[in-house]
Amino acid sequence: MTKYEELRCMLEKNKKIPYPIIPKLYPNKRYCNLIYDSLGGKKGELTAITQYIYEHNNLQNEKEINHILKDIAIEEMHHLNILGNIIVNLGEKPIYKNSNGKLWTTENVSYTTLKLKEIININIELEEESISRYQKILKYTNNIYLRRIYERIILDETTHLEIFKSILFDLK
Repeated sequence: MTKYEELRCMLEKNKKIPYPIIPKLYPNKRYCNLIYDSLGGKKGELTAITQYIYEHNNLQNEKEINHILKDIAIEEMHHLNILGNIIVNLGEKPIYKNSNGKLWTTENVSYTTLKLKEIININIELEEESISRYQKILKYTNNIYLRRIYERIILDETTHLEIFKSILFDLK
């Protein structure tokens, strides 16, 4: 089994666990505001997608890493879609902004390095931040359906983190 196949298996095991259905929600601007950091914040889902696709395009010589970056970006797109739907169900628009209202910008993407170890460290930081944000969001809801959704997303993010740590370990 190649390294890519091994990493791909890590992603595939989560696909057996379905994402819970987004429930009907009452408008809640304050709670919705917490979600914006995960949607379009500096280290939110949109940044992760853009970062990983940028790296995918630049790492053509690292075939296995190149492929797994694209696979992870696709999972992050699914998370972005889920968050957007939650925001709409909370009565707001899924604008790519943070909780302070600052619109998402390409400045959130790290274009400064093409050294593989640095790239993987950037990705590890993105995933750790993402997990932390979802854990924070969990603290502010008692809605069991939303909790299950965030827990399912955290499962993916934790797997992404494990994958990047595995890649980093192999680079040492």
